[in-house]
Amino acid sequence: MAMQLDRMRLITALIKNNKDCPIKLPSGEEMPYYKLLTKDLLFVIAGGALGSALRYLVSVFTHYDTSSPFPYKTLIVNVVGCFLAGFVMMYIEHHARQDQLRLFLLIGFLGAFTTFSTFSLETMQLYQAGHLRTALWNIIVSTIACLGAVSAGLWAGISVR
Repeated sequence: MAMQLDRMRLITALIKNNKDCPIKLPSGEEMPYYKLLTKDLLFVIAGGALGSALRYLVSVFTHYDTSSPFPYKTLIVNVVGCFLAGFVMMYIEHHARQDQLRLFLLIGFLGAFTTFSTFSLETMQLYQAGHLRTALWNIIVSTIACLGAVSAGLWAGISVR
């Protein structure tokens, strides 16, 4: 709750252009708001760059021969990403650098790696191409598999910490 209040103070201070007003970190040190925002943003950018690069490599190097228009690559990426999101969330829950790891791994890396927009676009393209049944299966399978993967990741994260 304290960190949430600090984030609200950060936003308020930035809006008021009061960048010299420091924020007290959990370690006790004080840091100017703009430095905290820049540091957080760099974690997200670095994670996002790696996540989007890996997503691109997965699409380039995975090949499958099937006559089905079902978007298997997107399903695989999203299920793996959901498992990792659950795992990371539980694994870092009590880590000293929880905020930085969350920004880098969950928001940056997994935010760029997983592809909800691609899932949505491919589902619409299937529907528009007359593959209504495949589009519905994509929605059903993706939803169930991703929720199951998050649950499994949460369980795995709790098990190893």
